[in-house]
Amino acid sequence: MRLAEIDDVASLAKLIWREHHTKFITDAQIEYMLSGKYTLEDLQPFIGASDRWFDVLRVDSVICGFLRCIQTSSHQLKLSEVYISRAQRGRGLGGLLLARAESLAKDIGCKSIFLYVNRRNDVPIAAYKRAGFASKGEQVFDIGGGFVMEDFLMEKLLHEA
Repeated sequence: MRLAEIDDVASLAKLIWREHHTKFITDAQIEYMLSGKYTLEDLQPFIGASDRWFDVLRVDSVICGFLRCIQTSSHQLKLSEVYISRAQRGRGLGGLLLARAESLAKDIGCKSIFLYVNRRNDVPIAAYKRAGFASKGEQVFDIGGGFVMEDFLMEKLLHEA
């Protein structure tokens, strides 16, 4: 990601969140969670870092998706976000971003990738399962503002080539 792309990423992210997440969390919670995300302060630490990545996906030079992940230990990578614009879904691009995360994890010697996903977010849950992730339990996070996230913890074990 480049600094010049932050505004475009923020616009895409907000559009995706508002069109997709309303199926399982309130508009108020979406706006609360978006506050402070996809800003210069939020994304600048990813630029040029060796332990965190924010990759932008383009189709025909237009930003249509992104991936955010962070190395949380010497053996684990946390997949924080995988988003694809509605117009580009169903074309295998989410799988491409998941493969990118797996490649990053293997390159830095991680043994697994983990993520949290809302328990009612059925389409991504199914996609993660198809990609080899397994449910490892449930978690409830108090995110402040009177809101909680009710998530599944999912993990994919990586095998050495």
